[in-house]
Amino acid sequence: MAMNASLITPVLLFSMDSDQFWAAPTTTGGLKAYYQQYGSQVDNYQIELIHFKNEDSILRWQQSWQETYLPAIKAAEQAGQQAIIGFSMYTWNAAEFLDLIHQIKAQCPNVLCIAGGPHVQQAEDYLSEDPIDIIILGEGETSFQEILDKPQRIHWPNINGIAYLENGDIHKTPERQRRKYLDELPSALDVIDLCDAEGKPLYDSISYETSRGCPFKCAFCEWGTGAIGSKMYQFSMDRVRSDWHKIVNAGIKDIWLADSNFGALKEDLEKAQLICELKEKTGLPSSFATSWSKKHSPRVQEIVLLLHKNGLLPHYQLALQTLTPLALELSNRQNMAANKYEPIARQMAAEGVPIAAELIWGLPGDNLAEFENNLDQLLKTFPNLNIFAYTLLPGTEFYEKRLEYKIETIPVAGYGKAKGEYVVACHTFDRDEGIEGYFLITAHILFAHGHLIPLAIRYLALQNGITTAPLLRTLLRAVCVEYQDDLPNLDLQDRMVVYENRATIFTCILKNPLRLYALFETEIIRYLQDTNNGHLSDATRHILSLDYALSPRCGEATKANYEFNFNAVSSKAALDCLSLPSAADLSPETHQVLCVKSPGGVGTILKDPDGGAWLRGEIEYQQADIQTVKILHPNVKPTQAIQ
Repeated sequence: MAMNASLITPVLLFSMDSDQFWAAPTTTGGLKAYYQQYGSQVDNYQIELIHFKNEDSILRWQQSWQETYLPAIKAAEQAGQQAIIGFSMYTWNAAEFLDLIHQIKAQCPNVLCIAGGPHVQQAEDYLSEDPIDIIILGEGETSFQEILDKPQRIHWPNINGIAYLENGDIHKTPERQRRKYLDELPSALDVIDLCDAEGKPLYDSISYETSRGCPFKCAFCEWGTGAIGSKMYQFSMDRVRSDWHKIVNAGIKDIWLADSNFGALKEDLEKAQLICELKEKTGLPSSFATSWSKKHSPRVQEIVLLLHKNGLLPHYQLALQTLTPLALELSNRQNMAANKYEPIARQMAAEGVPIAAELIWGLPGDNLAEFENNLDQLLKTFPNLNIFAYTLLPGTEFYEKRLEYKIETIPVAGYGKAKGEYVVACHTFDRDEGIEGYFLITAHILFAHGHLIPLAIRYLALQNGITTAPLLRTLLRAVCVEYQDDLPNLDLQDRMVVYENRATIFTCILKNPLRLYALFETEIIRYLQDTNNGHLSDATRHILSLDYALSPRCGEATKANYEFNFNAVSSKAALDCLSLPSAADLSPETHQVLCVKSPGGVGTILKDPDGGAWLRGEIEYQQADIQTVKILHPNVKPTQAIQ
């Protein structure tokens, strides 16, 4: 909407989504809704939500800034008013917002700049270097309201939960106590337009919190130690039900929860039942994602299976993060025992539930040798792994102990603190080992998570005596040599360049699948021969042919028939259940022709290997047939209820 250059003081609240996630501005919307309900100067302010989809939309907005917003702010200044700008700061938008803050303050030095959110909780990193006037620490609604009610500097010492500069020194007011009764917070949906004038949804998704807090104090995470706090509080079911009806009635297709431990609270089952009820009645949401409880329980199990049954489970992740004992200790974590999570993973894999484990490379206390062992163990146990590089974030315990643990970092994509810092060394691994770890996880992201050769990797991981990490790195080095001329602007000998440009590499190598899979076959067979595993070569070629047929593709959706000189259906069924194909499965005496439906879209719909599974090919066979295969397969153990 246009800025009203009247005597009403303009307040601009900025937010921006992460890549490929276009959601309603619920953070800044919550601030506006709260002020409209509790503020004492409501009639004196015009609060506008400015929500960016990406960096390009910031550039487009800057023209409106010059034509509309800048004149309005100047007019307010001439009338003796101080305009206010506020920024909701997260890792994915901090660099862009810091640039924008500098630009606005250069033209309007008297505007009051407020920043809040997880990324600025280490206030001393920003107040001394960036033109931010106030940083809100912890929950922001009440602090924001009190600032707007009394914005003059003389009142700041009386506002709890903020930090600012006083005579060149950082001053922090007393901590603001967290709100226990969350229903006292008005809904952001009361002030956000979810539809356009024609009734069409303005957003693809919505990020929604049904609870606040995290009972864990992981040293690498800000969730339970910083702005959110450790004790969990939640909104009432009446509030959740009202908001979720508004969301689906607006036609928004995806609901992503911002809860830290969904499934930990007994009411979470009722929330899952509600979302399934909405899907059954309205067809929406299309998907439902969350951060799951760190402890798998019967309630979590029930929720996962309920959502899966109703087509609402894109993934269920066990947040193991590391299996290395020292890294677990320093991270303040205690994982489930392997004999607990292994049967859970195998049962869910057998039932087709998209279960995954999370693993982080770069945690203090870890080292590459143990990380590789952890990777091998989890590849045998889980059908999917999500591996992340450890980014050192402000406000975390590891950030505060970076000197003690001799943590070395490099800027994320050149942005430094604004985007976080890659951890490349610490007291338990040196810099070369740290960067080699980044190279390894890049290989896994491209080849396994990107769904290029997930079945071949699983087949080899399930063998005794094969370590997958050296193979993954060998394949990635071969890809870097093979495709260097295709990507002349990238130095593919620089391992961190490879990590940061993995999306570009992914789309490049899939332009010619025949070339790529010929390279895979050559390198894998050579590796097997060099490691005295040449007897697996023929079987591995079979599995590679299946990976080729099912890999993501560029271009339009297609259907194609593929010939296999082995039992591809039974082999895939076994591997999907984390079991080895039988000798009969891999016998060349069997001949099959299978129709594979591929959605296409690599390079257009999908430009990142993280979404490879979404665009994988699917064999067109009857679900009943594949269930029969799983039941009769000699290597697939029957599923049992988990206690």
